[in-house]
Amino acid sequence: MTRKFILASIFLVLAYVALIQWKIWYHGRQDAKNSKKVSKQGEAETAQRVYSFSFSKYTQDGAKELEIEGDSADIFAQNVALINVIAKAYAEQSPVTITADQGSLNRSTSDVELNNNVVATTENGARLMTEKLQIHTTDKRMETDVAAKVKRDNIHIEGMGATSDSQINKVTFKKNVTVVIQDPSSDKKIPTIITSDGPLEIDYKRNMAHFSKNVVAHHEQGILNADYMDVLYENDTRRVSKIIARGNVVVISKEGNKTYSDNAVYLAKEGRIILGGDVDAQYRSKSSDLEKSLL
Repeated sequence: MTRKFILASIFLVLAYVALIQWKIWYHGRQDAKNSKKVSKQGEAETAQRVYSFSFSKYTQDGAKELEIEGDSADIFAQNVALINVIAKAYAEQSPVTITADQGSLNRSTSDVELNNNVVATTENGARLMTEKLQIHTTDKRMETDVAAKVKRDNIHIEGMGATSDSQINKVTFKKNVTVVIQDPSSDKKIPTIITSDGPLEIDYKRNMAHFSKNVVAHHEQGILNADYMDVLYENDTRRVSKIIARGNVVVISKEGNKTYSDNAVYLAKEGRIILGGDVDAQYRSKSSDLEKSLL
């Protein structure tokens, strides 16, 4: 009798322990499900989808600083993700219009980042094209760290990484620069092509471009190499008027003859080069028109 009582007691204890373990497992499972539901609800509250989104920012004086629109937008706590973006960044009441496939608006700073097929166009027809562009509205600046192109008048520039004011009047390319300058009045349609390791600084208002590091200028009359080079062009025709080369200057004619100097100035209208510093020459053939103009 005592033995049966002991066995029954042990069975009841084991059953009770099993019941407690089952309850713990069941409540843990329910808590996990509830946690997932709360997480999904939180995600739904974080992103709010709207259509035909538009936003404008004004300065303290009441002047419009930024205007941005998108076909649709996902509104988050810190930013707004946009699709099919059209943005206008204002400077002196003259906006630059920027289009892109996608964009993001920072709700705190009002800075904008645009991605995929980004094209910025000014009222005078200058264009900046890239796959990624950041717009800083406060200091009226645009920048990218990827490949970019700028086309304005007869000057086309390509390079890696660029910074520009909002009117594309002053642009700096970081590296791997190629500039093509087409003479609009020339019948030969042979452009002047200048490459450099970079950086390149071009100021369209001052009609000047400053090239740095391993600069090579290809002209119809020959090739000009230098460590640094300033290219000046005419305001009305946009033709190259003067090239100032400094450091390890090498002039190579079409015939392959070379002239070395510390610095050189190429005068386009006169078709001649003025050499400075130590000068040396290597001739392989008859002098070309360019070499006959060397002073």
